[in-house]
Amino acid sequence: MNNNERGRITGMPGTEVSVTLYPDRLGVRMRNSIIRMVENRVLVGGWSSQSAMIGKALAAKYGLQISRNNGYGLQVIGINASAAPLVQEILHADWIAWLLDNPSHREGYYKVSYDNAMANLAEHDSDFYIPLRYKESIRKVAVILAEHTTQELKDKSQEVANLLRGTEPIHLLSF
Repeated sequence: MNNNERGRITGMPGTEVSVTLYPDRLGVRMRNSIIRMVENRVLVGGWSSQSAMIGKALAAKYGLQISRNNGYGLQVIGINASAAPLVQEILHADWIAWLLDNPSHREGYYKVSYDNAMANLAEHDSDFYIPLRYKESIRKVAVILAEHTTQELKDKSQEVANLLRGTEPIHLLSF
């Protein structure tokens, strides 16, 4: 059965598809990578990283506050109300520094992405992107997110990491 046939079957009326992760079938490197990401609550890897995709699915299932770091900013999945104003300050400082280096980016795409990030931070959205131009700003925001995570969420991320160390299947989702 090819991928097109699988896709057609999943969209048929009366069908349900279930996604289950078998940790003992993962390769050692992938398994350890996912465990590190879940424990640190920061997803790393490119947009097609399978480890990061599994980490994001686990975060969604278990309600973990986790972020995804890349060279252009940070994708935040869940933010604490006490961390949002601190992150807004760093985002604003990063934006001003960026404008000093690149005054032509005062309008257009860059301005819209900055405004959207500020609005998402004000509303405490659960999944949004913060465009940060400087690596030091990204590091500061990552530290703030780590510091403003409750002990309950830290313990929960440790529990999820321990699930990956085991052999029991983990049901991720059904659709």
